[in-house]
Amino acid sequence: MLDQFLFALNVTAPILVLLLLGISFRRTGFIDAHFIHIANSFVFNITLPCMLFFSLAGTPLSQSTNLPLFIFGTLFTLTSIAFFGLLSLKLIAEGKRGIFIQGAFRGNLGIIGIALTLNAYGSASLAVASLYMALISIIDNPASVLLLKPKGQLSLKPIISNPILIAVTLGLISSALQLNIPHFIKQTGQYLAQMTLPLALICIGGSLYWQNFRQHHHDVIWASFGKLILMPLLGTSLAITLGFRGQDLGMLYLMLSAPTAVSSYIMAQKMTAHGSIAAEIIALSTAGSTLIITLGLMLLKTMAYI
Repeated sequence: MLDQFLFALNVTAPILVLLLLGISFRRTGFIDAHFIHIANSFVFNITLPCMLFFSLAGTPLSQSTNLPLFIFGTLFTLTSIAFFGLLSLKLIAEGKRGIFIQGAFRGNLGIIGIALTLNAYGSASLAVASLYMALISIIDNPASVLLLKPKGQLSLKPIISNPILIAVTLGLISSALQLNIPHFIKQTGQYLAQMTLPLALICIGGSLYWQNFRQHHHDVIWASFGKLILMPLLGTSLAITLGFRGQDLGMLYLMLSAPTAVSSYIMAQKMTAHGSIAAEIIALSTAGSTLIITLGLMLLKTMAYI
């Protein structure tokens, strides 16, 4: 039991520490809202794309492609949207259902999901995790637009121009063509890539808000319960039934368990009158994720599934 606990703690504790540092830095004035805004933009547009590109470019396609994992993740994500949509009819007022569904299914894969996977399985897992994240992002972004603004037109521009998807595409092309990237470019890219996770996690910690939790606690609790409990429980159980084991199952569990994506607040704020609910869902799901993921990892490790 101690070995299982230490394995789970080594995966989740670094995430928790950086989130707590972000909260502390914000409260003590070392970082402020302006810094967080600029740093998030820097991560999204520069350092995270660098991390994904160089990971994929330096990995043979045979090692970065895992079709069973990708197919399962894609189909389960689509199914979860429909499931939470039906659940929202019973639990959530009509005008807030889109916020609830997005909060319950859309995980922070690009930062926390990948960070958890790296902690659990090392840098060798980054290429598969990056491609998995990119495929799910292709579903998440348009689905969120449709949920939050059902009558609006779905534009392909935000998808095509997404720096993360561009980096993944270029990384796959580079890998397929076996391009010989000069060492100094690789080294520069690695320097930028190494900034990604610490900076992003500190900013997430500094961005957590709780102002309106009392007013919206019903919606926030149900969405967080869906994201942290229902989605990983149902998805992991189904994956076990289908025969997933070891690192593949562990990666699926960690990706499904990632708390609600920070970008969901940005979209909700722009497209609805309930952006504050999205902010509280992010806060509660992020705060609760470390303990729940740790317990889940311990259970899967004890039962010898991972």
